[in-house]
Amino acid sequence: MRKHLIYIILLASGSLPLIGQAATDSTLTISKSVEEIEVIQRRSSSFVEQQEDRQVVSAEQLKNMPKFLGTSDPLRYMQSLAGIQTNSETSTGLHIQGCDDYQSLVSINGAAVYYPNHLLGLYSTFIAPHFRSISIEQANHSGVMGNRIGGFADFRTHVAVPERFGMEGNIGLVNSDLTLAIPCGSKHALWVSGRTSYLNWLMDLLVPPEGYKIRYYYQDYNLTYSGRLSDADQLVVSGFYSRDRMRVNSSENVDIPILWHNIAASAYWSHRMEQGNWRSTLHYSLYGNEVGVQTPMADVLTTAMFSSVGLKNRLDYTLADKLSLAASLDYEHYMTRPMYFRLTGIKRFETPAEELHTEHADELSAGIDLRHVVCPWFAYNAGAHASVYVRSLQPYIALDPRVTLHFYPAQGHAIALHYGRYHQYFHKSGLTSGGLPTDFFFLANGTFLPEEAHAVNLRYFTQFYHKQYTITAELYFKQIFNIAESTGNVLKLLNEPFTYDRYVTAGDGRNYGATLMLQRNTGYVTGYVSYSLGWARRRLPAIEGRDDYAYAASHERRHDLKVVLNSQVAKNWNIGLMFVLASGIPYTKAQEVYMLNGKMICRYGTYNGALLPLYHRLDLSVSYDIIKRDDHELGINLSLYNTYAHKNVQFIVYREDLHPWYGVMLSTIIPSISIYGKF
Repeated sequence: MRKHLIYIILLASGSLPLIGQAATDSTLTISKSVEEIEVIQRRSSSFVEQQEDRQVVSAEQLKNMPKFLGTSDPLRYMQSLAGIQTNSETSTGLHIQGCDDYQSLVSINGAAVYYPNHLLGLYSTFIAPHFRSISIEQANHSGVMGNRIGGFADFRTHVAVPERFGMEGNIGLVNSDLTLAIPCGSKHALWVSGRTSYLNWLMDLLVPPEGYKIRYYYQDYNLTYSGRLSDADQLVVSGFYSRDRMRVNSSENVDIPILWHNIAASAYWSHRMEQGNWRSTLHYSLYGNEVGVQTPMADVLTTAMFSSVGLKNRLDYTLADKLSLAASLDYEHYMTRPMYFRLTGIKRFETPAEELHTEHADELSAGIDLRHVVCPWFAYNAGAHASVYVRSLQPYIALDPRVTLHFYPAQGHAIALHYGRYHQYFHKSGLTSGGLPTDFFFLANGTFLPEEAHAVNLRYFTQFYHKQYTITAELYFKQIFNIAESTGNVLKLLNEPFTYDRYVTAGDGRNYGATLMLQRNTGYVTGYVSYSLGWARRRLPAIEGRDDYAYAASHERRHDLKVVLNSQVAKNWNIGLMFVLASGIPYTKAQEVYMLNGKMICRYGTYNGALLPLYHRLDLSVSYDIIKRDDHELGINLSLYNTYAHKNVQFIVYREDLHPWYGVMLSTIIPSISIYGKF
């Protein structure tokens, strides 16, 4: 019975597969920043454009990228950029320069999306046609950027009023989506997007535990209103909602319902002035999950919730031709229930009933950044970000200086050297990592202090051969303090009451490495090749007693190579490919496995001291445009995921015969046909 109970707990924590395993051209003029002017019909072959310290991806260009199961998934393409790590099939989070996914902010019009994953991470929650652009800042953050120690990815919705009613959509074997653009006069407009899934046939291609059957559904919805209040004022209101439902049933009368959902809403007013602009954003975000395990002998329930509400203010102002100022003033209130665990049905292990307890905290921050062009070959950004975080009447105060030096040695060449200090006031962890949405967020406190990072980056950028090619190279180093890490010891659940802090330990980290990206912007074949060499090391004395940076983070990929190519081979034919080659992720290897009194016993080696096999995958996409005009589009797409059916190992399980079993999420080629259109 104890063995079956352990299986129940592992399922509740989303970790059954882990049984047997421990847990642009540089410009020298300062222009007025007018963010709400949207240019329609812009023609560019470049998928990603470098704009000073950020990369901007046009949502329109996503159509020309290789489709994933018939869908243009923005976060999948973000992962193909240099410095953003390749993930497994179980995550679409952004691991930027060695940081964990929660340490980077993913937002819609400034409202955070805390868990942007579908289908064990196979899909993200973003419907590409609803957005006009995605901006990514991996490093070199200015003083007005918020409190995160990783990067920023902000999805911006359309704001320009369309000339007429329009619709854009996709009908495929896995899901279908539709986006409506609705003009409401000459100054107001609505955009409505929805997506639903019908992919239970795909569940048979996954590898669930033997004897289990999976059913899965999800929906995404976006609504955006844009109104021009005056020549200088604009109001944009947006809402996002996603809901996922998964159910796992077994032949042994085990029923496992799994639910998770996201909400992100914002309303921002922007005012354009003669010398700059002002923006105020009111935002709200929520993520929640619930996992149940119902068996004839016992029931398990876990729930978690994390939400935030706040107000952001941003001023961009031009002081002189070569001098500009940016300032910010932000307030955010956090509410979280880290994890509620309830076990009933077995008196020996039954946990007492407890009320759901919500934790609260407040964060107030202000930032300033000065941009000065000193001469044609040198400019700098200098600023600071100050923050006050209050939890249970205990204040934490931080002042983070940030400076970036820009050098322009010749036309088409740019070098940037950056130093910055950063803070973050919440953590994320889980009992184990199994790909299911059972992670939980918790707020910084006296035991788990706010995360702090010191970062140094050196970046080189150049364009050559009439701007047809772009090269971006970067060196980075980041020292991180007060990282929270899961101990992975779920067996404690059998012997003591559950509190999340008993399953988390604190430590430090060091991320360092180099990235290189070569991009071809125009021509018969466009695309890019990116390579990252990186280390994400962790110092976790509580796990094995060592006081050095001996352990690799669970998401570390030492080598990461991606090739993304696209070609319009004929007037109506478009072919694309994406190839990924990456080191296997770290795991804790069992040194000895043996049976004792009918129980399987494992003795483990160094924490995260071994690597899973090399990860590689090729995706192909072929599109045929039946109709292709500026205002009308109709076509058909054939996409192949994992084209040569490579079996990428996601986890290792030791069976009762004491032999390892290499678990694979997707073990075969997955074809998909979809019809897309725009009218």
